[in-house]
Amino acid sequence: MYKTLVVIYRWVLALGSMLISGSVCLVIVLLSFGHLRNFCNRYIFSYTSRFVLRLAGYRYDLPSLDDFPKHQVLYSINHNSYLDTFLLTTVGLPNVRFLLSEKTFKYIPMVIAAKAFGTWYIPQQHHSKRRLKFFIRKTAVLKKTNYSVIASAEGVHEHQHTIAPFNKGIFHMALEAGMPVVPLFILTPKEANPYTGQYSKTGTLKLIILDEIDNSNWKPETIREEIDKVRSIYVSKFNELNHTSIT
Repeated sequence: MYKTLVVIYRWVLALGSMLISGSVCLVIVLLSFGHLRNFCNRYIFSYTSRFVLRLAGYRYDLPSLDDFPKHQVLYSINHNSYLDTFLLTTVGLPNVRFLLSEKTFKYIPMVIAAKAFGTWYIPQQHHSKRRLKFFIRKTAVLKKTNYSVIASAEGVHEHQHTIAPFNKGIFHMALEAGMPVVPLFILTPKEANPYTGQYSKTGTLKLIILDEIDNSNWKPETIREEIDKVRSIYVSKFNELNHTSIT
């Protein structure tokens, strides 16, 4: 009973905070014609996410905002918990666009917050034509702007304590837009990970910036090999920090 109440409490806290901060920021963004989006990301979403994590019992270890690149990049992430969204938004990065799957449309508070944050929704893989058009359209936008992108390299997958196989779409987009790749590694202790909503003990979440990857010499015909190399970096870091040996 206690564990069920904790899970309910965390979900209400998460979705309630998204609804409130997202609604406020969406109004601000709309009234400012998008000019105050960075303000919302830095001073509203960032502190709201920190507050929610603390209130739910989670601590966090973050790099300084100054440690992040000032140029346009693709931030690839490993993604195995809904806590990742809160951890990433604690940083307050300017000029970023999150990529989320259309599968998350069912969470209305998240959609409101995501729209305010500047999120782009990716069609799922079984909508192959719409998905291809999405990447073509967004790549064109990236070529004309200084937006960086934060996206899960693993795509939609079952949340487990591992590194899932990597998709190609975001890396093709980065290659076409001329954006280097900066891997962000999210360390969530296994016992502290609620995955998709289960009970978990509290713990410390950590966000780590790994070395930037120069993809200027990548070729479309060999991009799978390059993506496998990127995944191997995540696997190596996962094994190092978790004292395990996944492949």
